[in-house]
Amino acid sequence: MSRRGHIAVLSVALLCAFAGARAQSPGAGASVSATRQAVEAATTAFHQALRTNNAEGLFSYVADGVVVMPPGEAPVRGIAAMRTWYAGFLSQFRTSSLTLTEREVFTGKDWAVEVGAYEWALKPVAGGEPVIDRGHYMQVWKSQPGGRWRFAREIWNSSGPPPTTQEK
Repeated sequence: MSRRGHIAVLSVALLCAFAGARAQSPGAGASVSATRQAVEAATTAFHQALRTNNAEGLFSYVADGVVVMPPGEAPVRGIAAMRTWYAGFLSQFRTSSLTLTEREVFTGKDWAVEVGAYEWALKPVAGGEPVIDRGHYMQVWKSQPGGRWRFAREIWNSSGPPPTTQEK
């Protein structure tokens, strides 16, 4: 195929991809709107549970095969491992505030992706000054049987500088 043929095929593929994305944007139909509302309700409840250190509330929105990728750590795979990780986190810190900005939510038939920026204030359990972490995150949500939404993947990264050798 000639270079011109490759460009034509690529152009058609891109147009189809953008047309599909536009069809899934908010306001494109009742099902997209209902999906968006269901996803927003789930993400709101999940983040509220995180803000209030409510482990059981938080885990009611986590899929069994979850993979969480905290900054500077190996991936945490599975809900049991995430429970252990979160219990360890809560033994050291409590969330005192969580602010999400720059949020975007993209929805598909059985999935949604949320991306944004965060500011997370953490109070050390042992006392001391709160730690403020700022950064960006991405969560992938999947529709479960019965129409319930659960997050299946998450990654977040801190925008702060990495710790120095003495801080580690």
